[in-house]
Amino acid sequence: MRLFKQPYVTTNDIAELLDVTQQTARNAIQELEGQDVLTETTGKKRYQEFKAVDIFDILDQPLE
Repeated sequence: MRLFKQPYVTTNDIAELLDVTQQTARNAIQELEGQDVLTETTGKKRYQEFKAVDIFDILDQPLE
C-alpha cells in the first residue's frame, strides 16, 4: 500500500493515485478518517494533509 511509502497524503495525492475527481478523493478520505485509518494534521479547512495513524503508532513502539 502506498501509505507505507508515504504515510502523509493530500486530496490531490489520492485523486491522482486513484485517477478520480477531487470530490471522490475527499469522500474516500472522509471514509478513512471515519475508520481511524487517516487523521488530518494541519487543522486547516484547505490544503489539508492526512497521516496514516497505524503506521505512526507502529513507528512509535519501543524497539525490543
